[in-house]
Order: sequence, then structure tokens, then C-alpha cells
Amino acid sequence: MKIEFPLYCTVLAFASFVLAGFTAVAETSFPKLEALIATADANSKIPGGSVRVVEDREVVFDRYFGAYTEDSKIAWDEQTVVSIASITKSVTATLVAVLVGEGSLSFDDPIAKYLPEYAELTLQNSDQSVRSPTIAECLSHTSGFPGGTMAKLPRNSPIKSGDQAEVARHLATQGLVARPGTKYAYTFRGYAAVSRVIEVVTGRPVAEVMQEKLLAPLGMNETTFTPGVSLVRRHPRFAAQAEGRSDDEVATQIESLRAQRGPFVNTAGALVSTPDDLQRFLQFHANKGRVGQRQIAPASVLAKLYQKQPANKNYGLGFSLRPGGIVGHGGATGTSVNVDLKTGRILIVFTQAGAPNARPLLVGANKVVFP
Repeated sequence: MKIEFPLYCTVLAFASFVLAGFTAVAETSFPKLEALIATADANSKIPGGSVRVVEDREVVFDRYFGAYTEDSKIAWDEQTVVSIASITKSVTATLVAVLVGEGSLSFDDPIAKYLPEYAELTLQNSDQSVRSPTIAECLSHTSGFPGGTMAKLPRNSPIKSGDQAEVARHLATQGLVARPGTKYAYTFRGYAAVSRVIEVVTGRPVAEVMQEKLLAPLGMNETTFTPGVSLVRRHPRFAAQAEGRSDDEVATQIESLRAQRGPFVNTAGALVSTPDDLQRFLQFHANKGRVGQRQIAPASVLAKLYQKQPANKNYGLGFSLRPGGIVGHGGATGTSVNVDLKTGRILIVFTQAGAPNARPLLVGANKVVFP
């Protein structure tokens, strides 16, 4: 069942941005975007979603449509929280840039500098020695690790039961499938290794480091690997299970689910977030690392995230690269974010319909906003 979202909710969304330090103005007309949204809204495979366009720090287009699920009575609105999937990679790479700016590590550091088990790697199914991949190679998917996502792991994979240290060691014992820097293979594995490096360098869990060094300074207060009761109630995938239950009951459900998933934090794809938070994140990049008067990361360091890396076509460090200085990322859940680093124009498209189902909306919106 589709639920139309009333116009006054868009007004409320604008008001929330004024309170959050953003400025809302009269909306810019995007008839082609409206048509794409209408088509998506009529598609039963896309129960709901949102599209936001920002120019000069101002929200000029903000639409929410549909409901959490096809059978849900909960309207998709500005409070909806989504799993952003691989957009998480951009956030993790940005955290690494912050640490590089602080002098804690370097993009060119070999992983073995921090994780000794990576000093003696071999190619899979052979006894050929290979060097350790660098942090940059891990972030650009040219580390030599096999490609693949967490979703494709076998049910009994040690990765599903280990912590960051155990997973990093397991990946080292499995070896590489290519020499580092020679082949592009899209994978969570390089990010898993880097997340353990972050823990070794800082002496703290990677999720805590991300919160302190990046999310909190940027005001990304609803972006997290571990959503609590409030966020779960506003998440399309979990809201139905939480409906009608007390906060204590929902909290117990959350703890049970986390216990089943194990302690590993997937820094390549497990964040949940909101349009407001990702607007702050993309604006941070458009502002060359500044939040207000504070420089969180040097512009020169962030610029390295947007440089095409050897052995791949259109990928930097945690960011997909498009002509004209447009950078961003997509997610398998049916999400997409992009920012024009020259003009500051931002596009945020959210669904939870899966990338194949959402592709016409995701691709079409990008063509309209970044012609």
C-alpha cells in the first residue's frame, strides 16, 4: 500500500534544517526529478524513498514518497533512517583521512607496519610471496584481496563470529588472489584490515574512533553502526518488528540480533544514517574539510581521496569518481550520494529497495542533477 506524504512534512523538514544550522529556501523546480519520483512511487518494488538536492548549503529540493514497506502504514518521511550500505566506505575512508591529517598514519603505509601477520603473505593456491598491501590499496579495492561482500560469505565463515583483530588475522592467513596494486576487486576485506589498523593505532574500537573523530565533529548524530531503539523504530527494515512493543522489548530484540551477528564491525557497509547527516558529510567534503571555523581534516589530505588510483578506472580512496569533480558512492540497499566538489551541489537518494530495483531512480536523478 502506498501512502502519500503530505506537503506540510516537507515544510517541517525545512524547519528542522534551519534549527540544525542549514538554511531552507524556496524550492528549485526539477520537473524531471518529480517525474522520476512519480514513477518510483508507482513501482511496487520501491515501497518508499527520498530525494534531496542541496545548492550553496541550502536544501532546494526535498521529497519523501511512499511507505516503509509495501504493506506498511508508516509513511517514509524526514525521520526515516536507512542502511546506507557501501556509502559506509566513503565515511570510513574519510575517517582515515582525519587520522592521516593528525599524523597517526599514512595512506602509503603497508598494513604490515601495524599488523605483523601481513608481513608474510602468499598468493592463494601457491607458495609465492607477495608484499603487504598499503592502506590506500585497501581503500581503493586494489589490495589483492578477493572480491565480494559480507552477504556472500558462507554461513559458517569465521568472519561472522570474530572481532576486528580475529577477522584481520583470518584474512591474512587466507592470502591474496593478486599482487597488491595490480588488479581492482570490489571487496569489504581491505576495509576490514584498515579498521583493525585504526584500532591498533588508536588503542580503541573503530566505532568509537569514528564517533569521536568524525561523526560527532560533523554533527552526524544519527549515523551509527549500532542503532538503538529510536533509530530501529524509524528504519524500514525493522520498524514493523518493533511496532507495538515496549522500548525494553525492542532493546532486547536489538541485543539478540547483535549477538547473532558477532562483534565484527563492517566498516565497508554497515552504517545507518539520514539525509540530514549525509548532507553534513558531503558538505564537509565540499568545504574542504571544514566545519564552521574548525578544520577537521587538511584539504590536501582529503584531496587524495578523490584521485584515481592505479589498477582501477573510476575509483579513488572510498569514493567513486565522475567527470567534472563529482564524487560519491552508491549502496546495495538502493542508496546513492554525490557532491560536486566545484559547485557544492549535493544529491542524496534513499530507498531500501535494493540497487537493481532502485537503479532507474538513482541513475536518473544523477543525470538530472549532474547533467
